[in-house]
Amino acid sequence: MKTAHLFIITFLLVGLLPAQGKLKQESYWIYTYSNEMKDYRITAIDGDELVINNGNWDVKVPLAEIELIANPPKPGLLGQVLGGGLGGYCGLFVGMISGFIASTVIAENGVGNSTVVGVFAVAGLAAGVHYGSKFGGKLLKGHPETLVDMTMWTIEEKKGWVQNNLINSY
Repeated sequence: MKTAHLFIITFLLVGLLPAQGKLKQESYWIYTYSNEMKDYRITAIDGDELVINNGNWDVKVPLAEIELIANPPKPGLLGQVLGGGLGGYCGLFVGMISGFIASTVIAENGVGNSTVVGVFAVAGLAAGVHYGSKFGGKLLKGHPETLVDMTMWTIEEKKGWVQNNLINSY
């Protein structure tokens, strides 16, 4: 019986690991006159260029070309509800199948427990709702929220606004 409890506790803890340890870093959608750059972090200003990073490398964009900076769209409520429902049903099914397999293995070792299937079903349901709503929310997003429209600004105005509102806010 101790082995079953240890397995269930390990299963639940390992399932929570991906949600831990992610740093919240602001990313923006940056629109220029000729390009659209999604999910970039603004790291610095180098002369008349904005230094942005997509997580892998730095890119320099001339401030004169920047037209608009926007916040990324938030996950949509409809996607969260649909994804959570569908994910919950799928997670419940996977959890029940895992529970049946685990209870069969446990019963073969001479230790039987009828609640193993229920525990796995509930764990699968919870994981399915959590990850399903995340996936569905990302799938059905809204529109990006315009943070600032710099179409008619000078380079000095753009530089000052970015420096005061985006870089120094870290």
